[in-house]
Amino acid sequence: MKAALGMTAATILWLACGSGGGNNPGGGGGGGGGGAGMTASVDGQAFSASQASATASTSNTVAVYTITGVQGSSAATAQSLVILLYNISGPGTYPLGVNATNFGGIGSVNEGANSWITPLNGTSGTIIITSLGSGRIAGTFSFTAAQISAAGGNRTVTNGAFDLALSGTPGTVQPYQGSMLKATLGTTAWIAGTIVVSKPSGTYSFIGTSQPLATASGASSVDIVLNGVNGPGTYQIGGPSTNLVSATVGGTGYNSSISGSSGSVVVTSLDANRLKGTFSGTIAAGGGGSLSISNGQFDLGLGK
Repeated sequence: MKAALGMTAATILWLACGSGGGNNPGGGGGGGGGGAGMTASVDGQAFSASQASATASTSNTVAVYTITGVQGSSAATAQSLVILLYNISGPGTYPLGVNATNFGGIGSVNEGANSWITPLNGTSGTIIITSLGSGRIAGTFSFTAAQISAAGGNRTVTNGAFDLALSGTPGTVQPYQGSMLKATLGTTAWIAGTIVVSKPSGTYSFIGTSQPLATASGASSVDIVLNGVNGPGTYQIGGPSTNLVSATVGGTGYNSSISGSSGSVVVTSLDANRLKGTFSGTIAAGGGGSLSISNGQFDLGLGK
C-alpha cells in the first residue's frame, strides 16, 4: 500500500510561511495583492486578517494550496488561520480534517506558541471553493481544531471567508490522485481522514481511517478487499465470498467473513486511474453483535 502522508504542526507552519512561493501581505480589507482578505470568527470573536496570502505549489507530487491569514503584528500575540488543501482542481465543497491522500485538507489556528489543528477524522470542517483560476482563489470555511501539544480544548472557527490573489504555480492534479471514502456506520456519518490503496494483480484493497489528533484511542476504520475485479459489477460479501469488508468502531472489530454477515460492493467505474463505487451490508463481530453499513461510497485514485 502507498504510505499515507502525515502532516505535523511544524510542516503546517513551514508551508504557511511561504514554501510555495512567498506570502502576499495585504490589509484586512484588501490583502493578497488586491483581494478582499480573510475574515472569520474564532470561538465567537471576530477575526480580520491584517495580512493574508494564498500560494500554490507541489509537495511530494501533490498539488497544495496554502491559505493564510494573520491578525496582529506581535509574534507573541498574533493569531493566524492556515488552511492547506490537497488535490483540488476547481470550485467545490471539500472536507477539512483529511490527509494529502484525499480531496480536501486541514485547518489550523495558531496563537503565539500554541497551535490547534483539525484531527484527521474527515468531519472536522468544510471549505467551499467558490472561485479558483486567473490568479485568484475565493471561498468560505468553518472547522473545529484540537490543540496539538496537550488536551487544551478546541478552537471553533465559523463564518470564514477569503478572496485572495494566488501566487505560485498550481500543480496539476493528475487523474490518479486524490480519494474519497465515506459511509454511515450504524447511525453515524463517517468519512475517512486518510486513505491507502493497493492493487496487486486482480485484487483491489483499500483502507480508510478516521483518527483523533494525537492518539489511536477512538480511531475507526473501514477496510475493503475485492478479488477478481476487472470492471464494473456487483461483488457479494459474507458467506463463502472471498471479498471482505471489515470495520473497527468504538474498539470493536467487525468482519464480513464472520457468520451472519451479508451485503455487497458495487463497482460502478474502473480504469487505470480510478476505482469508483458503493457498498452496504451488515457485518458481524466475533464476540457477537453486528454493524450495519449504509450509504457507502468510494472514489479512489489508483496512483501511477
